Amino acid sequence: MTDQRMPPDSPLPAPRVRVDGKFFRLGDRKFIVKGVAYGPFQSGADGQCFPAPDQVEADLKTIVALNANVIRVYTVPPRWLLDLAHRLGLKLIVDIPWPKNRCFLDSIKLKNTARQAVRAAVYDCNSHPAVLAFSVVNEIPPDIVRWSGYDTVCEFIEELVEIAKSVDPDCLCTFASYPPTEYLLVENVDFVSFNVYLHHRRPFENYLARLQMIADSKHLVLSEFGAD
Repeated sequence: MTDQRMPPDSPLPAPRVRVDGKFFRLGDRKFIVKGVAYGPFQSGADGQCFPAPDQVEADLKTIVALNANVIRVYTVPPRWLLDLAHRLGLKLIVDIPWPKNRCFLDSIKLKNTARQAVRAAVYDCNSHPAVLAFSVVNEIPPDIVRWSGYDTVCEFIEELVEIAKSVDPDCLCTFASYPPTEYLLVENVDFVSFNVYLHHRRPFENYLARLQMIADSKHLVLSEFGAD
């Protein structure tokens, strides 16, 4: 079905983060990710899963004061939030929510829901320079992977990445894995993301070294860590 929505406003003129081997670059300089998670939040009266604009502005200014340059959000941000982040010099990793806690590969409806969620998210963000990347799925439960099979799960994640890039060929894509599914190796992501909750230094350092081996030649981002 043809999407009949009006296209969002044109993106602001600015360079976008790109991948350069094991690093990110913004323009001609390396971009080192120093980020925090922001959310998830309950849906408000306006239907948006973010606080009021005044509160968001105060929060983002605090984040900037802490010398962070990236926030990870768990729902697709509205245009005003993207513009605000851009003014403050922040980049966003945008999670695209869809029902991945069910046996989605057994359901045509659920698969189409995921496809449409990715397509709509990338379309609505419209190549905005505040977007560092899209995460097409976050933490697929290991029992779902075992039920559906390694190959079919990887193939579907790769399909979602292809959908995102069909809307915006220059966007960066990843998916957030975690230790129970560290074996999911998706070839067409631009960088590797892992959520890691190890609270003692030596196990954390050892697992970080393991993740660098898993990431191989791709950039590694710890998309969540610390105290959950």
